[in-house]
Amino acid sequence: MSTRPSPMHERLATITGMPARAVARLLASGGNSPTPDLRRRITEAKRKWGRLDQLHRSARNRRQADERSLNDSTERDVARVLFHGLEPHSCPRCDTPISERRRREERENHRCAICTSDLSATASEAAEPEIAARLRLASSEAAETTALARLRGAEVALAELVAELTAPPRPRSGDNPTGTPAPDQRR
Repeated sequence: MSTRPSPMHERLATITGMPARAVARLLASGGNSPTPDLRRRITEAKRKWGRLDQLHRSARNRRQADERSLNDSTERDVARVLFHGLEPHSCPRCDTPISERRRREERENHRCAICTSDLSATASEAAEPEIAARLRLASSEAAETTALARLRGAEVALAELVAELTAPPRPRSGDNPTGTPAPDQRR
C-alpha cells in the first residue's frame, strides 16, 4: 500500500493535527494492532469518504457551471440594454443606411429598424432566463453545501478511527497493565 498522502490524508491531517504522511502510513499499516472490526470500519469509512468526495466534486462542478450560465445571462441582458440604447445610422453588417421609414416603424410598431424583428417582448419575458439561471444556481449552491457537510462528517468519522489507531493497545483481560508480576493471590 502506498503511504503517499492523498486529498483524504490531507483533510485528516488538518482535523487530527498529524502530518499527512503519518496519517497515510497509519492507515496503510494498521497502527497499533487494530482488530478486524476496526480494519473493517476503516475500510468502510474510506469508501464512504471516496463516494462523498465524488458527490461533492460533482456538486461543485454543477454550481460552477450554473454560475457561468448566470454570468452569461447577465452579460446578454447588459448587451441588450446597451444595444437598445444605440441609434445606429447604418446596418452594422453591410453599412446600408437606415431609412427614416424604418425608424418610424421601430417607434410606432416596435419593429427593429435594422432587421425588422418584433421588439414588443416584455421586460418579464426578457428576465425569465436570468430568473431561471438564478434558481438553478441557488439549487446547486444548496446541493454543494449539503454534499460538503456530508463529506466533512465522513472526515470526522474517519479521523476518529485514526485516533483509535494511535491509541496504545489495550491490555487484555488477565494482563497486568503495569508490567510487574502479579501479586500472589493467596491470603
